[in-house]
Amino acid sequence: MNILYIDPIFGISGDMTISAFIDAGMPFEELDGLLKKIPLAMPTIVPEKRMHGIIEGTHLNIEHSHTHLTIREMEEIIGNLDTDDKIKSDAKAMLEIILEAEGKVHGVSRDELHLHELSHIDTLIDLLGVAKGMHYFGIDRAFCGPVPHGRGTIKTSHGIIPNPPPVTLEILSGFNTTFIDEPLELTTPTGATIVSHYVKDKNFSPPPGNFDTIGYGVGTYKTDKPDVLRIFIGKTGELAFEEDVWVIETDLDDMEMEYISAVADRMRSAGALDVLYFPVHMKKGRIGLRFSITSKQETLQEMIDLLLAETTTFGMRLRKEQRSVLKREERLVDTSYGPVRVKFGYDRKGNPIKNHIEFEDVKRISEEKGLPLRTLLEALRMEVGTTR
Repeated sequence: MNILYIDPIFGISGDMTISAFIDAGMPFEELDGLLKKIPLAMPTIVPEKRMHGIIEGTHLNIEHSHTHLTIREMEEIIGNLDTDDKIKSDAKAMLEIILEAEGKVHGVSRDELHLHELSHIDTLIDLLGVAKGMHYFGIDRAFCGPVPHGRGTIKTSHGIIPNPPPVTLEILSGFNTTFIDEPLELTTPTGATIVSHYVKDKNFSPPPGNFDTIGYGVGTYKTDKPDVLRIFIGKTGELAFEEDVWVIETDLDDMEMEYISAVADRMRSAGALDVLYFPVHMKKGRIGLRFSITSKQETLQEMIDLLLAETTTFGMRLRKEQRSVLKREERLVDTSYGPVRVKFGYDRKGNPIKNHIEFEDVKRISEEKGLPLRTLLEALRMEVGTTR
């Protein structure tokens, strides 16, 4: 399994991450060839070697550009780009992280959102360039050290705002962070997005491995500290699981059965990855139910609190396990019956290997048009080319 360890010594940004990939051995032509496929006048990009103290690394010198893009334009450019599906799906997923965080911070819907600084063409370059680097090195799993932030305030198109910016903090919710006494924006929203998308275990150290490739991406800040992002690329023989999860279990034999499904629905709505309940034989021959909830670390306490508040249990069992999942992407597909959501699953090389039509959309169309569910599902499968 190929692994990446991100060491954000003095923060992380999109261009520093691309620079680190180039310094680690990705030919600049790989990036340049991808960006030349974008149907826009692109700024000139020149990689150059720079020294920062005793550290030599790569810096991307990007020509200033006045090109700004709408959200729709970014989505269309990424979606229509002639490149690997994995690169496009990763770039689109990172864009979605930015949009979700911006919408939450500003309290507006996706349709009302305007990205301001993040609408600059540099954002598109960052997302595609980082996705290209991950694909070039065939990274299966990424890890990251504590992400540093500066202090004070910074100037943006919104005016003077606290440092770190609220959108950056929103994106990095749940990740290990640290604060440095520097009045600088050490971690950008794009840098935070890279960590959020690729690092599946927020507080997990990398497994033992052979890190035989190191890259340094050099920034532009002039301080007595090294403005450098360091990456380690290597291999590990450990299993290629995607993330750590918690399994919470409790057995019940004194709860009204009609409330069980309602509790399960509340837990799913609160962020549970999975909720199961099934019959078990308990003491004195009684038949009971076992609740089994799978949760990420960040929702664990909420799951515990819900289980204690909503059921008759006085306690529960907890264990940490590993979960392996396909990379996934949900697309809205137009059909003759109307739009339906289709979930696509990709293997570790980025190849699409399965997909699934969203049941709620099939149910809605079935009710609207008076069609049998099975007949409609088969027709939709034929039309959008999905598999079971």
